[in-house]
Amino acid sequence: MTTTDDTSLLRARFWHDRAEEAWSMASQMTDPIAKTTMVEIAERYDLLADAMVPREAMAHGRENHRPGRRSSVAPEGLL
Repeated sequence: MTTTDDTSLLRARFWHDRAEEAWSMASQMTDPIAKTTMVEIAERYDLLADAMVPREAMAHGRENHRPGRRSSVAPEGLL
């Protein structure tokens, strides 16, 4: 792995960590609009992180995205 790949993975980890925080916050919210907004933020952080992971790392299973998490915190009928 090159230095550029290492940097990309570190950046991806940063945004996945932010997504994790947003998912956690969303799971604690009771207001449906606030929860929806936080879920959208978390999803976008995950997308941003995924975009930073080099294709080779994704092919080798080293990316950290956890699909399906959004359904556990989304309000009824949102997703």
